[in-house]
Amino acid sequence: MKKIWGGDVVRVGASAWAASGLPPVRPPGEVVAGSLSQTKRGAALAEIAAHDTSRLQDSEVAGGLESLAAAAGMLMRTRLRLACESAGRGLHTESGFGLVDWLVARSPDVDPSVVRDLSKLATGSREPVHAPVLDGVLSGSMSVARGACVLRSLQRIRAGVPTDLYAGAVEALAAVGCDPATDDAGVGRAVGELLRRCLPEKVHDDANKYRRALRDVHESNLADGSVKRLIMTFGDDADYEAVRAVLTSPLAAPASREEVDATGEEDRRTPGQRRYDALMTVISRGVAGSRGQPTTPKAMLAVTVDLEVLSHKLSEKAGLPGCGETMDGASVAADSIRRLACEADIIPMVLGGDGEILDQGVRRRLVTPGQRVNLARRDRCCTIPGCTVPATWCEAHHVIWWSRGGRSDLSNYALLCPRHHTWVHDRDLTATVTGRGVIWHLR
Repeated sequence: MKKIWGGDVVRVGASAWAASGLPPVRPPGEVVAGSLSQTKRGAALAEIAAHDTSRLQDSEVAGGLESLAAAAGMLMRTRLRLACESAGRGLHTESGFGLVDWLVARSPDVDPSVVRDLSKLATGSREPVHAPVLDGVLSGSMSVARGACVLRSLQRIRAGVPTDLYAGAVEALAAVGCDPATDDAGVGRAVGELLRRCLPEKVHDDANKYRRALRDVHESNLADGSVKRLIMTFGDDADYEAVRAVLTSPLAAPASREEVDATGEEDRRTPGQRRYDALMTVISRGVAGSRGQPTTPKAMLAVTVDLEVLSHKLSEKAGLPGCGETMDGASVAADSIRRLACEADIIPMVLGGDGEILDQGVRRRLVTPGQRVNLARRDRCCTIPGCTVPATWCEAHHVIWWSRGGRSDLSNYALLCPRHHTWVHDRDLTATVTGRGVIWHLR
């Protein structure tokens, strides 16, 4: 006895077929059409009965949702098999349509993005090398969306790797995608690592140059001018990641419970307001230094990259990555990292060395870079109890205000995050500064 499924012919024993609970053997087309017709009638009855959901028991409501999920998964896999067969036969070409448009016309019940995923998998199914990905989706171990994502990523590296390495990449990504312990973020990290390892640096550089041409900032205010907005289009991965690092930094975090207990005030800012405050803090700090120079380091973006990649162009060397990776797993082109490295400082921390003036009296108002280093070492973070904003994001506050004759000495400085800096000024709070830290007199 034979079972014909998705173009494959598999021999099945009569006892195994009977044990499966499937109807008696009939032509595959008849089985598909008849089963789908029964499914349609059953779904119509379920829809009618569900009109009166108030009469369902709790277990019936939960069980109904679970049954719908299982049925939807099986129907989607059946749809994928039919889409693969359509691509193999070229049915779409008979009417002059592309495969996506042809499938969209026959799948009005699903979102076009899902149809594009189906089309990607159906097109990929025509090559045996992609069998591990298709098997993963058709077995239910991988979703259609995840399988299509894997194939798109593989398509990007195909031209740059040998055939055997490509087949290995297919199997590796398929295994990650089918792993029930791996979420979509984990698959994304695996895909990113594959692209970084397999794509030559020239590919990353070319894409980066194209995006850089799109960089733009323009105003988009309301007609009456009551709300002012700036729209920014990033032209470089590194630029985007640098700004994102600010928006996700401790500057944009809500107040901790310890901080609220110490100050007695809740942080009522929305997430968007916190991100706005964080960005404005960095911008303000960049223009607040003496002679136009900021008194604190830039926002720090940690990027992992091979030393050889950082030092040399490696477009012609196989097996070496063409870009680096941020702490969040995003890719940054090696050329961009080299540019950032040219602007970075590698500074050995030597306290009070080579005549560095740490205590300068009232001759200058702003904290010096040397004082900033020592303040960071002493205070570590914002000095308000419970606040964990690190020293990198803090401002140097004169405990006795400079306008009141306070000296610009370490003994009169305390690190405060921007929010608490404003809070301290509003309440005219004082503190005791010791060699080991700052003790605020909260009231």
